[in-house]
Amino acid sequence: MMAQVLVSNIMMLKERDRFDAALRAMGHEPLWAPDRVTYGQFMDEGQCLAFAGEVDGWLAGDDRITRDVLSAFLPRLRVIAKWGTGLDSIDRAAAAELGVPVLNSPGAFADAVAEVAIGLILMLRRHLAAIDRAIRAGAWPKPQGVELRGATLGMIGLGAIGGRIAELGRAFGMEVIHHDPFVAGSVPPLDLAARADVVCLACALTPENRHIVDARFLAAMRRGAILVNVARGPLVDEAALVAALESGHLGGAGLDVFEEEPLPASSPLRRLDNVVLSSHNANNGLRAVEAVHANTLRNLASVLG
Repeated sequence: MMAQVLVSNIMMLKERDRFDAALRAMGHEPLWAPDRVTYGQFMDEGQCLAFAGEVDGWLAGDDRITRDVLSAFLPRLRVIAKWGTGLDSIDRAAAAELGVPVLNSPGAFADAVAEVAIGLILMLRRHLAAIDRAIRAGAWPKPQGVELRGATLGMIGLGAIGGRIAELGRAFGMEVIHHDPFVAGSVPPLDLAARADVVCLACALTPENRHIVDARFLAAMRRGAILVNVARGPLVDEAALVAALESGHLGGAGLDVFEEEPLPASSPLRRLDNVVLSSHNANNGLRAVEAVHANTLRNLASVLG
């Protein structure tokens, strides 16, 4: 009997015909989640529960896979192959307790995300996005930029992605400091805030570091410093960030992720000229995406065959 596999990650949904064929070639029957226009970027708990009891494997995205979801999918569910690296949307403790393996692709996006992080830093320090917008509107501005050489880059998170951002920062002549309790030389968050010209978030989201960048952290940052987030939106208190940007204390922010995604039309971040916005797309490099596609299918096959 063919195993039935739920596909809900946005990247494979974008290439449904390709992965429908791939899964069938592996001997599995794909079950496709509804389109993202209906469900957004991920399924919430209720949307996940609609598939309870129907699948043996799950090619998941950032779907809200809670203990209740996992319990409802048992005893049939045998494996969750998460597309990508982040696992903060999955109750991993419950999965381990219930005997459901959760497999991902750690480190796969180091180059892709690091390049976007450096791009956001350059856009802000050299005002590239603002100049582009002004020229399109008929102006010819010449704002003063600041080179990266000699600036201090404060990394929050120094894993595969954070480490690669730090490496690229050093190549530009930046001094790098970091806060990461798992890496030697870590400095406390407020010390990092006070010393850095650029703060870049590249850590996993955990209950302990939610809103690690809050009003207190932002107040400790140097006047005119910039913040870049290529990790997870809830690491930053967006209301406090907007206040720091509007007051002029913060020089700018480059954001690939947000507390609510897609970014609501009412978000004040949309109207701030000192903000560069991206669509949670930093990982979308061709080589990285293809590697994760392949590894996600290997992870599924490691359990289902």
